[in-house]
Amino acid sequence: MKITIPRLSTSNALDFCQRLPYTEYDETYLFDVSEINNYEPLPMLLTAAAIRQFCSSREIEPWQMQLFYNDDINYQYACHMGFFQAAGFAEGKAPGEAPGSGTYIPLTKLNIKELLRQEIDLGNFIEQGDIIEIESKRLSHILSQDQKEFQKILQYLIREAVRNIPEHAETDDFWICGQYWHNRDLAEIAILDEGVGIYNSLTKNAIHRQFISTNEDALRWALKPGVSVSFDPAKGQKARDVWANSGYGLFMISEICKMTGGWLTFVSGDDCLRVYSNGLSVCGVHFQGTALGIRVKPSRIIGFKSLIDEARTQGEEVAKGIKNAFKEASVPSKGLIY
Repeated sequence: MKITIPRLSTSNALDFCQRLPYTEYDETYLFDVSEINNYEPLPMLLTAAAIRQFCSSREIEPWQMQLFYNDDINYQYACHMGFFQAAGFAEGKAPGEAPGSGTYIPLTKLNIKELLRQEIDLGNFIEQGDIIEIESKRLSHILSQDQKEFQKILQYLIREAVRNIPEHAETDDFWICGQYWHNRDLAEIAILDEGVGIYNSLTKNAIHRQFISTNEDALRWALKPGVSVSFDPAKGQKARDVWANSGYGLFMISEICKMTGGWLTFVSGDDCLRVYSNGLSVCGVHFQGTALGIRVKPSRIIGFKSLIDEARTQGEEVAKGIKNAFKEASVPSKGLIY
């Protein structure tokens, strides 16, 4: 069975994820990447995960997978970024093997508990939130090239996306990839987990369940400020833990994307929300887990604090009208800890 992987734009990757599970059964599968002339962060993470999940669901062994490609600059780039090994093929570098540079973060798989264990082994007894902050700072430095305000925004965006994963996705594993296109004044960070998904997470809380009938409802609800699976009106917002989740992360990310001329692509289950400065669109997909594609224009990032304060103020105002939401952003959502 021949499976053609299309040009890896976000729209094409979403369509590929939706179609792949309906591929006919066969003894072997030939994945054709010869037509691809671009590889972007979110499409790479989504497509690699879709192939992994497809092979897992059908118990496809490595010997049943073949790759057809043109040995050109595009194929070599994908090899360097770790795309093929992330999808389950033997070609190219392993995920995270490439060192990264001022223009890219390769496909990299990380485990939050493993990162924390490494710090403890070094004698640094820190909390889970601290290690997420440290790793977010490290990753943001790779792309920012000493542009301080840009680096702070990247660190914030990565941190807010990743710290949701252990609580909401119920997994400690996540994938990250990034690209900075100087000539396009554009940067993209993609973060993906293969956890329980937004719908399964939010509907575990009976307070939110009454507002969620569909998977799309869950994604829309998750984008609202103050909405968290940990919300409990009996307890209010009294957690002493500085890293306690207040449900502002996704809202803050989406607002920063809009304010900086970018967009947010939010994927979970069978739906994808794409948030732009002038509106929101919805499309179908098929993905077990949650993925975020975060795009910003570095030239629009003038001041980190002013961006965060504007988004937070707007969010806290909106949250006043949401009955089952935290009314104040947590300390991390208000800015950087380090």
